[in-house]
Amino acid sequence: MSGFFHSTEFYVIASMAAAAVVGLCVRPPSRGEAIERLLAGTLCRSDSNDPEPRVTISCPEDGGPVLLTRSGLAGLTSAGAVSLAVTVTGTDVAIEERITGATSPSEPVDTALFTLDFLRPGRYHVRYNSSSLGLFSAFTLSVRPGASLTRPLRQ
Repeated sequence: MSGFFHSTEFYVIASMAAAAVVGLCVRPPSRGEAIERLLAGTLCRSDSNDPEPRVTISCPEDGGPVLLTRSGLAGLTSAGAVSLAVTVTGTDVAIEERITGATSPSEPVDTALFTLDFLRPGRYHVRYNSSSLGLFSAFTLSVRPGASLTRPLRQ
């Protein structure tokens, strides 16, 4: 019996068992289910003269819902629409922008406002994509009272 513990077979089995234990210990946690939300934006005209497309995310001091402002919308009127398809999977947030123009004459707008009332305090990896305009941005968002960040949208 003591010969088995000094055999090559024992060391191979022990190495495989140790590798299995290490593999289970370093496995990342489950990401959970994906939750998708469809949000309609409130269109308005800002006082800013900066036409650069950008996203601003702010968390109110009172701990209220997260606010997302999409600025730099060009050629859009109040008869159009901007909506977001937001998919949250664990700490990953994928935002797909959808813009619908309108041919009827109306007031020009350059900003869309959204409320992200489903984001809880924590750290998120955000990917914002506007496939219709070919614009994209990726960043890390820390949801906590008073936090705010602005990121440009690039091609």
